[in-house]
Amino acid sequence: MRSSTFRDVPGTRRYDELRTSIHNGDVLLYRGRTFFSRVIQWATRSRYSHAGLATWWNDRLMVMEAVGKGVIVTALSKNIRSYHGDVELFAFTGELSQADRMSMIRFAQQELGKAYGRWNAIKLGLRLLFKRGIEARDALRREQRLFCSHYVAETYNAVGKDLKKGASDRFMSPGDLAMTPLLHRVAILKTARGR
Repeated sequence: MRSSTFRDVPGTRRYDELRTSIHNGDVLLYRGRTFFSRVIQWATRSRYSHAGLATWWNDRLMVMEAVGKGVIVTALSKNIRSYHGDVELFAFTGELSQADRMSMIRFAQQELGKAYGRWNAIKLGLRLLFKRGIEARDALRREQRLFCSHYVAETYNAVGKDLKKGASDRFMSPGDLAMTPLLHRVAILKTARGR
């Protein structure tokens, strides 16, 4: 079992080749290989199981994400190296000003330290699985518990970019982030072939 970068797969680039072209607010989508990741993929009918936001802190490229420990920030290079699965980079399709990008990052930083919304993620999975109604109200509201794609969606919503019309950010899955016309895949940064 070997992990590698996608040198031989079309549309793939090494992280160190792309690092300087990654912007504040770019989205990272993950395709995990663990049991829990596969349950998320199955329940949401998506190839993706996790999401995070890229951000520059001085000269360090970091990722802010909601995980089991809560909303945290880590070095993106370490995050990519240690993740058990594929990591893909998505960028905003339209224009996003530097001022909006900085507003997004400030908003996302204010959410750091909040608890992980495990129950909210489970409720989303159950609603999708059993095709129950998704709340349409999408007013920005600060929650005390967040899960990964909810965190990414509310950060974009903070600058008026609604990634899924007609659905609350609380009902955004990683697959929804991949499907929104407001984001497009830039590159595949890592794969864990053979797992």
